[in-house]
Amino acid sequence: MKRRGNDSNVMLAEAAKGQPAQGFPPSAGNKTKPSGAGKAGTGAQETVVEEPAQSARPSVYRTRWGAWLLIAAGWLMSLAGMLTRGGAVETFMLIVLSLLPLLSIVMPLLSTLGLTVSRIIPEAKIKDGDEAVIRLTLRRSSIVPFVWIAVHDGMTNTSAAKRTSLDYRYLVAPLLRKEMEISYSVLAVRRGEHQFGQVTVTVGDWLGLTAFHKKLECPGTLVAVPALPEQQRRRAEQLHGAMAEQVSGDSSAAFISDGGEISAIAADRLLQQAGIGPDSRPYREGDSMRHINWRAAAKGRGMFTKQHLLEQPAEIIMIADTHSAAFNHDGRLFDASLAWLARGIEQAAADGCDVRLLAGTVGTGGAKEKQKRGGQAGHQQVNQLLERLARLKLTKTAVSVDSLRTELGGLKAGSVIHVYTADWKSGQSWIKLAAYAADQKCGIRLHVVTKQTVLTFAMREQQRLLEEAGLSVNWLAYPDKMNRPTQTAEGGSRHAR
Repeated sequence: MKRRGNDSNVMLAEAAKGQPAQGFPPSAGNKTKPSGAGKAGTGAQETVVEEPAQSARPSVYRTRWGAWLLIAAGWLMSLAGMLTRGGAVETFMLIVLSLLPLLSIVMPLLSTLGLTVSRIIPEAKIKDGDEAVIRLTLRRSSIVPFVWIAVHDGMTNTSAAKRTSLDYRYLVAPLLRKEMEISYSVLAVRRGEHQFGQVTVTVGDWLGLTAFHKKLECPGTLVAVPALPEQQRRRAEQLHGAMAEQVSGDSSAAFISDGGEISAIAADRLLQQAGIGPDSRPYREGDSMRHINWRAAAKGRGMFTKQHLLEQPAEIIMIADTHSAAFNHDGRLFDASLAWLARGIEQAAADGCDVRLLAGTVGTGGAKEKQKRGGQAGHQQVNQLLERLARLKLTKTAVSVDSLRTELGGLKAGSVIHVYTADWKSGQSWIKLAAYAADQKCGIRLHVVTKQTVLTFAMREQQRLLEEAGLSVNWLAYPDKMNRPTQTAEGGSRHAR
């Protein structure tokens, strides 16, 4: 995360797993190395650590009970010396040690009274990989000098299989200010629903002897909807709607260039039905001979009918596979699958098609949502579908074809079922679903996300078997840019510092 603000006091962002400081961090044993030491008024290092939200974290700041024990012993000795000898040294030491509790206990304790915190998230819904800005405002009821205040904030991705907490720590010596504004940003936010909970505020004295902790409720929600990286999304949009001929005669070939960019062949595949173009569909009995793609038939790709713009599917059903084993328990591969599904929903909405989404606990009574045609209502429905995709979680339950039939219900003739998964090995399950779709006079397309740069023989053979069973197979590339870790950065790419 990134600290922002123009406070000239000491500020510090610490790692959640760092060595706990015994008192005031810059001078009391904190082992965090300052960065940007050449800048006046700042000496900060910001570290982001992901760890399980349930793990018990020790308090970074704590009261030095050993030091207070020595101070109490010294106070008793000074009192005894003053009563027995009545010397000036003993009296001076007694006065000094008597003032320490006032400075190190009373003043920090008074500063904790009336503490409030509020949170503002300017953009509560962003896309996967975007930057999020969080603003905290801390207020105290009275002006109490000679104290420092540390703020610990964090967010948890509740949609991830392993809930990880991203922490941020901020330290300031406010002197005579009653209100402090803290602004930071998180870069490369991953898909999911991120929840903000309690904000821990620690108040201590400048001598580093005492630390009072106070937890304040400050809920907030940040939703990161699935989305492809910008460069790859633009590439896909450029290819959409263009009649692309297959470069190679092998319909199962797919290549990805070095650096994670999809090659021309593979990019065309993402928008075509196994290489036959986005404006074609398998031949059906009764189709006009004038609309048959004879060029594709001459190359041995089978009989396909050219589909004109007016011949849109009656309904588009999007199915998101949420079985954890299908994605090899890889959460980011699951995110990539949902990103391609989200692009399909957006494209279908742009074409004015009716969209139905089956996701979540598919096969166990999962909920269904339908996107209406056109207009502002359609746009709102698309946003609702994307937010639902953002909240999806991987499950241990495999997709049941029998339950899918119940979920699908009565299908309109001419509808198209799109299945997004990473499981290309479960051929029998998809073949059964294809047979059911064929009985309903509907088409089915299987979109398989893979990290393979070149399809293996087993993958090509499985594609051949699936296509013979009536499925259209799309191999979707995994964008390497989705591997960018959530990290911190000085300044902001979208917001002024």
